[in-house]
Order: sequence, then C-alpha cells, then structure tokens
Amino acid sequence: MANNIRPHGPSLKQSRKTLRLTFRVVDHQIHLVGYERLGMIPPPLIGECPQAGKHGGFWIELRNASDRVLFHRVLDNPLGGSVEVHSRDGKIERKFGDVKDGIFEVLLPDEDDAKSVVLMGDPLVPTKGKTKRSETSGELAQFEIPGRGKGGE
Repeated sequence: MANNIRPHGPSLKQSRKTLRLTFRVVDHQIHLVGYERLGMIPPPLIGECPQAGKHGGFWIELRNASDRVLFHRVLDNPLGGSVEVHSRDGKIERKFGDVKDGIFEVLLPDEDDAKSVVLMGDPLVPTKGKTKRSETSGELAQFEIPGRGKGGE
C-alpha cells in the first residue's frame, strides 16, 4: 500500500475545476449522496498524506485507476460527535456523543484521471481494548468519481 503514497508533495498542476462531494452518515454507514462540478480553483493541498495505521483522524484521498493517491484533504472530524453547550452563567462545555446521522461536504480537484475517492480515518464504531486510535485508522468507504463515462458531465 505504501506505493500509492506521493512522498514529495503534489504532482498535479493547479486545477481550475472543483468537485464538491456531499456525504451522509447514517447508523455508522457512509453514503455519497450528491456531487457538483464547480468552475473554481479548489483549496490547496496542505502537508503530506497521512497513512492508515500510522496516523489518526480523518482524511479523504483522490485516487487514479492504479489506486495511486493524487490528492488528499485532511478533514476536521466530519462526523461531529461533539457540541458546545452554553449555560446562562456563561460557562461553555463540550459534550460528546455517538454520531449516528450527519452530512458533510468535501472540495477536491476535479481531475480527469481521478477514478475514486476514499474516506480514511478512525473507525466509526469505537473498538474495544486499549489500542491507539492511529493503529486502527484505515479505509472507511470508497466511491467511484460520479459522472465519469456514459452520461457523465
């Protein structure tokens, strides 16, 4: 799997097109529920691509037909799981809970050679035991790029 990681930053030229993907999480299952092609420059790639089993958190990978990572975007916990609760006395607390339903969007370069997107990260259902979260990170869901081939935009 290490052969699909780009070790020296982006190899793509700056894209002039953006793909906006909308995902929905229902009962710990991730679904691609919408997409839109936009005529805008996508946000830039920042940092090296995280690696499953080595890094924790959440990220999305844009991959080609050879399963090589073309682009990645680190996601700020797209599943939520916590909210700020403000009390009348001015105190602010963060409350954590199990996320069973949620929607999030991701902007990626709309590249012709991209074939799939892969959501990576910590398990949606907590694992039992004292395993580090980063050791359990991996592929959560994979989707073909919508609109490619017959009938695509």
